[in-house]
Amino acid sequence: MLSPIERAAKAAWKPQDIREPWQWAEDHIEVDNTSPLPGKWRSANSPWVKEFMEVAANKMVSMIAVKCSAQSSKTISLLILLLWLIVEDPGPSMYVLANKDDAEDFVRDRFSPVLEKCKPANDLKLRETKLNFTFRTMPLYFVGAGSPAKLQGKPMKRLFLDEVRNYPTGALATVMKRVRAFGQLAQIFLISTPDKKDDAVDRAFLDGDQRTFHFPCPQCEAWQQLKFDQLKAEHPETHECIKWEDVPGAKVGEVWSFDTLAKAIRFQCYKCGHLISDTPAERKKICRSGKFIRMNPNAPAHHVSFTWNALLPWWVSWRSVVEEFIKAIEDARRGDTTALKTFINETLGESWEDKLGVIEDYGFLELRKTDYEYGEIWSEAKRKFMAADKQQRGGENYWYLIREFGSSGKSRLVAHGNVKTLAELEEKRKEYGVATQDAMIDSGYMAQEVYRFCISAGWKCFKGDHVQFYLVPIKNPKNPAQTIIVRQIWRKTTAIAYNETTRGRIGALPLFTFSNEASNNYLAEYMTGLVGEWTLPSQVEREYMKQIGGDVRKEHVDSKGAISYSWHTVGENHYRDCERMILIAAIATLTINAPVAPVKKPKTESPDVTDVSR
Repeated sequence: MLSPIERAAKAAWKPQDIREPWQWAEDHIEVDNTSPLPGKWRSANSPWVKEFMEVAANKMVSMIAVKCSAQSSKTISLLILLLWLIVEDPGPSMYVLANKDDAEDFVRDRFSPVLEKCKPANDLKLRETKLNFTFRTMPLYFVGAGSPAKLQGKPMKRLFLDEVRNYPTGALATVMKRVRAFGQLAQIFLISTPDKKDDAVDRAFLDGDQRTFHFPCPQCEAWQQLKFDQLKAEHPETHECIKWEDVPGAKVGEVWSFDTLAKAIRFQCYKCGHLISDTPAERKKICRSGKFIRMNPNAPAHHVSFTWNALLPWWVSWRSVVEEFIKAIEDARRGDTTALKTFINETLGESWEDKLGVIEDYGFLELRKTDYEYGEIWSEAKRKFMAADKQQRGGENYWYLIREFGSSGKSRLVAHGNVKTLAELEEKRKEYGVATQDAMIDSGYMAQEVYRFCISAGWKCFKGDHVQFYLVPIKNPKNPAQTIIVRQIWRKTTAIAYNETTRGRIGALPLFTFSNEASNNYLAEYMTGLVGEWTLPSQVEREYMKQIGGDVRKEHVDSKGAISYSWHTVGENHYRDCERMILIAAIATLTINAPVAPVKKPKTESPDVTDVSR
């Protein structure tokens, strides 16, 4: 048995292993049982982390930022790199987690089990405490980001910053100062699932060279990103990477059969349309044939960044991703975006932003443009709606908009503009061939004038309302003799029109009221491409684009950190109001499917309230 001095001499005289860290790991790393693939570590199981390790071994690189999905080999990659450095390129290092409890759990459940089975590193261990290790080659500290005192003090050559999105405010800036003493020799490895757009994780990735995983299509060999959805600027149409379609039995009412839907899930090449099935064999081909491509090649050479998502690990089925997405969207339509944010962050590995509220640059509207002109005949058209909104200042002035619908949620903007009188408005309806029963006007301003016009011309009265939803009695489809209460985002009531001069009653007429918040959310889903196929002419006018952004969605965070959203008017929004009225009319007439009403229930609601889609 060697003495301590002999062991130290042997370690000092040991020739350096010139292999890449991932090659070294195949001989020395055994993955713990927290991994989906425990046992001997094999690079063939997670080939996308090889380049990350190779870059980390490059002493010219001082910053590596990884923004990726959860459970995609990120933590085991850090552990491998850390153990390799202990043996082959040591220096005082600190591994930072969100808090002390996380650090203790990590050392006990992840680091220590892997270290004990890694003979080259474990043989160098001299002593350890709960969070500190001393090796013959270097000291290693595990700390929680919630302890400012632990983040300051001794200089460090390397920092391992894990799940940075969970760090307390200011912790990241504090700990990064620890490497200043080592100058150009220092290295920082920042790896995390993302949180919000423009936060520390997002900026660290964007400031780097943004290496993004691409793979070649098996059919046409075109290189492309492995993304859940993908927009190609050179093509006017949208190609969704992961596709699925309605198949018989996939959805019955509001209930999904994901076993049935799974048969229709596949990846579509953006260029040739080739379809790749959702099988382990096909997924392995993708992750093993791909490579990272720099999307920001002008970044400083010392700052490298990577990103990947949950579609990449071959053991994750695309069906599970689609199922998570569909459930998250259903929750978002009910007003709860928590699951959608989790899907964006932890499954897609992307930074969260409230895409329904992104208005400023109109970029998402540009993506809704297709190759047609105003008034062009559309062979798929089935129903046409017209909506009008009265301007509240500057004299009599009416803004109008016409949109036609095809099947499966497809729609086209046909015309828009403004006229000075109600008579001109009626002439526009006739000019564009809109049926009287499909023409509507907002009655929120000068209501009696609008009521009288609707009675004389046959138009419908619409009015936005500050409610989440309505409780509406209808006949039970399963038992017509029974009445049930359903939750809808619109309802039909009655208004009374009076003579302008005598104030005598002229008559009653239907009045359709609708939720302002729900209709704005639903319109935003169409505009951002989340649902349907809502399109604009290729040369849509700027005034339309300006008014469609007249309402913006703002985020609110309460004292407990809960996030909610509400819509606010920031400019002229007549065209947006017209689009909302048309969507409500399309829902009411079953031209399109309705969103699920919000889940928040009033105190007086009975227990048998039902969500419906009309």
